[in-house]
Amino acid sequence: MKKLLAFILAMVMVLSMAACGTDNTDSTDKPDTTNAPDTIQGSAEKEPVTLRFYNYALSEKAKAAWWENTIAEFEKEHDWINIETVTVDFNSMITTLNNDIASGQTADLIYGENAWVPTLAEAGFIDKPSNVLSEDFYNGYYDYALDAFKYNDEVYGVPHYMTNWIIFVNKDLIEGAGLKMEDFPTTEKGLKEWIDKLGAHYKGSNVSTIFGVTTAEVPATGTALHALFSAYGGHLFNDDGSLDDLTSGNNKTAMSEMLDFCDYLIDNNYTQENLKLKDYRAAFGAGNVCMYIDQSWGYAQIGEVDQEASKFTVSAPLPTTMGTNGKGDSLISAHSFLLGSDLDDAKKEAVDLFVQYCTSNEVMEEYLNNIGLAFPAHENMKDCKISPILDGAAAGSEHVMYQAMPAAVVSIEKQLATTVLNYTINGMSLDDAIADYIQQAEYHINQ
Repeated sequence: MKKLLAFILAMVMVLSMAACGTDNTDSTDKPDTTNAPDTIQGSAEKEPVTLRFYNYALSEKAKAAWWENTIAEFEKEHDWINIETVTVDFNSMITTLNNDIASGQTADLIYGENAWVPTLAEAGFIDKPSNVLSEDFYNGYYDYALDAFKYNDEVYGVPHYMTNWIIFVNKDLIEGAGLKMEDFPTTEKGLKEWIDKLGAHYKGSNVSTIFGVTTAEVPATGTALHALFSAYGGHLFNDDGSLDDLTSGNNKTAMSEMLDFCDYLIDNNYTQENLKLKDYRAAFGAGNVCMYIDQSWGYAQIGEVDQEASKFTVSAPLPTTMGTNGKGDSLISAHSFLLGSDLDDAKKEAVDLFVQYCTSNEVMEEYLNNIGLAFPAHENMKDCKISPILDGAAAGSEHVMYQAMPAAVVSIEKQLATTVLNYTINGMSLDDAIADYIQQAEYHINQ
């Protein structure tokens, strides 16, 4: 009961994340076809198996039709497997899981995010994928992608696809100011020169944001700021999940430089305080943002604002020289398969087949180009053509940092947004802002 209550409290915070850009509008549109791998396993030698699959994406307009069609094609190919979907919107997942677990139901497979791993693993609700997936298939995941699923030095869950944190760029606005994407800055100094030039050129225009960094006090912002801190060479957690020393060395320098960069943006009106990622996505789609930091699948909301946004949207990686010690390293975000604990052998086989099916070039190429822009995380998808929109940022997709995650990672990351606002808006000194952050972060870790 103690674990269940802890799980409920933690997941309420986790599931408030807006990182995946959810859209809860139902969809009735279905694609005409979905290609599938050439594997067929009939029921002649198999006892029927039903998998209970919790998947919030089925409630989203942009993704529902793809998932429905993919599941139907998989069941056709493997007619001894029935996938019973539990479809709730992103923010209702905790209530549904809680009610079902309390009534004796189990979750055989959960579609979620890597940030969910600490709480689900701590509660004992998910298993290590090495206990479920075929060895050859499991070994096909890229190591740097699996690192994002580590909790207590064990991997829980696997990525469906992944993104680092990238910069979306309106190339029309860039070119309108006399800049060229082939000259995109590789240093923080160069980036600031671009920002200053764009700010001067578009002063007094309808361009509201020159370089957007989210600072709203929500979990998704915390993840974005954690990634920015990493780009400056900072390391938030020790391998055991405890808070790293932020009062000296590279971490103090990285925190100082990250906060100063945010202050530079806000003080010069190059970015807006308290805006969420979804706010920047909408403004970018409307043509009012030159550049902003986001996850790759944020483009789905950009495209909802302007269906022709692909004509002006390009991407770039974070500069590889940030501040004194930063190398532009980012953190991985991933929409993920989290595998239920206590699966019997038949369900393990069925889960293995389904995850493999959804991790194939044939099934995923159309998705990665038109539905959820992202980068492959498995060898089976290495031949997928990624969207041309992501071409510019592709060079940074492997430029990522491993970071251990404590159970309270979401709350600790969210506190970064409060720290940025304390320093940039509320007048708190650098040392006081960092000291306050340490106090709050350690409070969450010790809960």
